[in-house]
Amino acid sequence: MAMTGAPIGPAMAEEIPEVESTLRVGQWESVPIQYEELTFTEGNILVVDKNFFDFFGFELLQGDPATVLDGPNKIVITQDNARKYFGDEDPIGKVLLRGSDKTASEITGVISNPPSNSHLTYDMIISGESWEYMKNENWSSNNLYTYFRTYPEVDLSNVQTSLDGFIEKYFGPEIEQYLGFSMDELRAQGNNVGYGFMPVEEIHLYSELSEEPTTPGNIQYLYIFGAISIFIILIACINFMNLATAKSANRAKEVGVRKSIGAGRTSLVGQFLSESMIYSFISGFVALIFILVALQPFNALSGKNLSWMVFLDPILLIGFFAFLFFVGLVAGSYPAFYLTSFSPSEVLKGKVRKGAKRSGFRNGLVIFQFIVSICLIISSLVVYKQLTYMQEVNLGFDKENVINLLHTRALGNNAEAFKQELLSNTGFVAASFANNLPPKIDWTSVYRAVDTEQDYLFTMNWVDQDHLDAMGYEMVRGRFFLKIFQLTALP
Repeated sequence: MAMTGAPIGPAMAEEIPEVESTLRVGQWESVPIQYEELTFTEGNILVVDKNFFDFFGFELLQGDPATVLDGPNKIVITQDNARKYFGDEDPIGKVLLRGSDKTASEITGVISNPPSNSHLTYDMIISGESWEYMKNENWSSNNLYTYFRTYPEVDLSNVQTSLDGFIEKYFGPEIEQYLGFSMDELRAQGNNVGYGFMPVEEIHLYSELSEEPTTPGNIQYLYIFGAISIFIILIACINFMNLATAKSANRAKEVGVRKSIGAGRTSLVGQFLSESMIYSFISGFVALIFILVALQPFNALSGKNLSWMVFLDPILLIGFFAFLFFVGLVAGSYPAFYLTSFSPSEVLKGKVRKGAKRSGFRNGLVIFQFIVSICLIISSLVVYKQLTYMQEVNLGFDKENVINLLHTRALGNNAEAFKQELLSNTGFVAASFANNLPPKIDWTSVYRAVDTEQDYLFTMNWVDQDHLDAMGYEMVRGRFFLKIFQLTALP
C-alpha cells in the first residue's frame, strides 16, 4: 500500500544522512464544514506537516507559507471554497467548524485550486497538529503518505538499506509485542514486510499500490490507446494510397504530358507529396474542430477534466504539426513515387491501368488494412462484453435502492432512535450502521486460528446486526450478529 505509519517520516529525517527533509500527508474524506448558516461536505481534506508549502510548489495566494500551517487547527482553503463560503469577503482570520464535533479552525491562507495533473488533490489543507494521529508512535498503523527529499547526487540504495534496517529496528519488535511472533517467524510462513519508494513523477502512471491519494493511471493504457491510434492512422494512410493509385490512370496522362515537356521526376514527386501534405493539414484542422466541439460532452461522460488550453503548449503544437507532416509524407510517398514512375510511352500504350490492377503492393496494403480492422472490431466487442459483464455480474450484495447517509456518527446515542424513525416510514425496508460500504475497506488486521501457527491478514468493516438485511448478503455458513446474545450457564 502507499500509506505508512506516522513515525517513519521523522525517523528518516533524523537517522538517514541522505535525506534532507520529509513530509507527511493524511487524507480525510467527506468532512462536514460549517460557517455560520452554511454547511458543506468537503470530499477531500489533506492533513499535513507544516513544511508542506516548502516541500511542494503549490501556489499559496494568501498567507505566509512558513506559518500558515504552524500550530493546531490552522486551515488553508482553495480559491473555489473561499468564494463558496465567503463570496467577495476576505477569508483570512475567519473560523470554520469542522467535523461532527464542530472543531473551530482558523483560516490562515488561500491556495490555488489543485492542478488536474497532480496525484495530490484537495479541497482544504489542515495543519498536522490538528490530528492526534500525527504523534502516533505505532509503526504498524498505516494512515499517512510519507514523502522525502534527498540531497543531490546521493546513492538511493543507501536509503533503501536504512529503510530495511527500520523493519528490524522498529517494525519487527512492535509486531512481536502485538502478535507474539518475530519477523523471522513471519517470513518462515511465506510473508514479508518492507518499505519501498518511487519518484513522485512516476506515481500517476506507474504505481501499482493500493490506497493512493487518487486512483493512479496505467502506462499500459497509454501504450494500448497509442497503438490503436497508430493503426487507425495507418488505415487512413492506406486508404489514401489505394485511392490515389486507383486513380493512377487518370493522373498518368498528366504525368506523361509534364514529363514530355521536360518536367523532372523530383519536381513531380514534390507536387504529389505537397498534395498529400495539404490533405493531411486540412484533416488535422478539421479534427481539432471536432475535438473542441466534443470536449465538454466527453468530460461529462468520462469524468475527466481535459482542457483545450493544452493545445496552446508550444511543444504540443510543434509535435502536432510535425505529426501532420509525417502523416502526409507517409500517405503520399507511395502514390508520389508510383505515379512519377510512368513513362510517356507506357501511358500511350495503355499499360498503366493494366499494371495498376496487378499491383502486389496494393493488394498487400488492402490485406493489412482488413486484418487491422478485424482485430480492432474484435477487440471492441471483447471490451464491450467485459464492461457488460462487470455491470451485470452478481457482486454478492444488493446495490440497488441503497442510500448511503454521511456523518451519522454525529447522532451518538440518538443513532438507534434515528434508525427506528427511518423504518417507521414505509419507503424504507431496512437500515444499518457501518463504517464503510463495499467495496471500500479501511481496516485490516492479522488473525490466527486457535491452536494453529498460520497467520492471515483480514480486511474488516464494522457493522451492526441489521447489516445483512440492509445489504442483502448471503450467509454461506453460521449466523449473523444478534442484537441480544446472552449465554445461560447450564446446571
